[in-house]
Amino acid sequence: MEDYREPPDGPEEWVPPDGHERADQSPLTPPVASPPPGEGDAADDAVDADADAVADTAVVDVLRERLDCVVEDSRLIAAAEASRLRGVYLMLQDALAHPGIFIPNAAGLTRADLTAESEGWVRTSLAQEIGAALGVTKGHAAGLLNDAEALCETLPATLDALDVGKITRQHADAMIRQSVGLDAEATAVFEREALPKALCQSPTQFSRAVVKIREGLFPDTITKRRTEAVKERRVDCYGAHDGMGVLAVRAPIEVVQSLHNAARLTARALKAAGDDRTLAQIETDTIIDALMIGFTNDSDQKFGGAPGVGASGVGADRLGGIRPTVYVTVPVMTLLGHSDEPGQLDGYGPIDPDVARELAARAPSFTRLLTHPETGAVLSVGRDSYTVPADLKRAVQLRDETCIGIGCDRPATTCDLDHREEWQHGGQTSLTNLQAACEQHHMIRHNTTWTVTVTDDNDIIWISPLGRTCRVPRTSNVQFAAGTATTKHDDTANDERKELPNTPPF
Repeated sequence: MEDYREPPDGPEEWVPPDGHERADQSPLTPPVASPPPGEGDAADDAVDADADAVADTAVVDVLRERLDCVVEDSRLIAAAEASRLRGVYLMLQDALAHPGIFIPNAAGLTRADLTAESEGWVRTSLAQEIGAALGVTKGHAAGLLNDAEALCETLPATLDALDVGKITRQHADAMIRQSVGLDAEATAVFEREALPKALCQSPTQFSRAVVKIREGLFPDTITKRRTEAVKERRVDCYGAHDGMGVLAVRAPIEVVQSLHNAARLTARALKAAGDDRTLAQIETDTIIDALMIGFTNDSDQKFGGAPGVGASGVGADRLGGIRPTVYVTVPVMTLLGHSDEPGQLDGYGPIDPDVARELAARAPSFTRLLTHPETGAVLSVGRDSYTVPADLKRAVQLRDETCIGIGCDRPATTCDLDHREEWQHGGQTSLTNLQAACEQHHMIRHNTTWTVTVTDDNDIIWISPLGRTCRVPRTSNVQFAAGTATTKHDDTANDERKELPNTPPF
């Protein structure tokens, strides 16, 4: 990563990056002639001033050249993005024209022969193919397909402007977002009116401008569109650095704004009363406090009295209010206080050992998993049952940790349990034949020509319709020793368990 080296101490060390040297570039610190003898200090000062002026001019010239390089690179990036989108669009047309490559039982069919469902699976399979090749998620690749189709078919002038670097991808994204739902005639009018603004406005300014243009062209009223949009309300949760997470709420703006205003007013009132937390901290703690009380009916007194402050006195400490079931894998030596190895929070990753111990202390029950489970755990019911028993389900979820799909990090606890060898084809309901797969990746395996195998070291191998091989390594360190499902325990297993306490928190 040489582009990110430490900056030089002075202009004399500045060197244009590779590929951007200019033959006519002037040196940054040209030599300065010595003053005539006898001129004294005044002459020296004048020479120093002239030297500084010359050096400044040289630096300005080089900075201008570098700025020209940045502008040219940005134009090339925009052109490459336009080329990529055109390539993605052409792949989509080829895939739809030859669906037998991507879905089973479609050999010899054309796009005209496809049902809407079959076409959807061709698109899904191609999106996974592109995503795996680019190292992005299937959802991201599906977005590329949608954007490419929109620009190539309904916004060609926008794509041309991107190709020559007159606009950025952010401008093109705004055009795509705001053209959704417009008919062909309205889209043409929208592009004709909006595109000139993109040439002279930043993406942020342009995004606001095109909303107004779209509003005048949209056939449905904003009231009707809002009614439909409210149906898409949702909550998203994803992890951040250092044991933090982000909760995003998509809901009607007046509701979201009211929540924010309430938190801000509370924060200002508490700050004025002498609270030593920052306003941002108080706002966050207040929302956490309101949510946890609403979910659990616990009072402030139980947690210390101040909104968002738990018994430990630390802001945002609401562990005592957590009621939903979560999986926290805690090393046994960490539970015993003999190690500070982090715990593992399902769907996130490593968490602070003190937090892991506190969650474990509050847990109403435990699933004991050391280097191997108790040998009496049911890890296979063979062909006796298609339904997966509860302890076998937990074993699969803890082993897989997340969906086995390419680039998918959906927690295994929210995934389907997929029989690798299908039940109707003789597959067993066993640990070795089950895997956690989100609904999309479960259906991809069954409805497209993607295939899945497992390596000797238990990694997942996906083979794409175009013959690409994609390895999905295991992220969990939970392992299961070979054994039989029995209620009788051998002496060795009993000896190992006797070394461990039997009461929480172990």
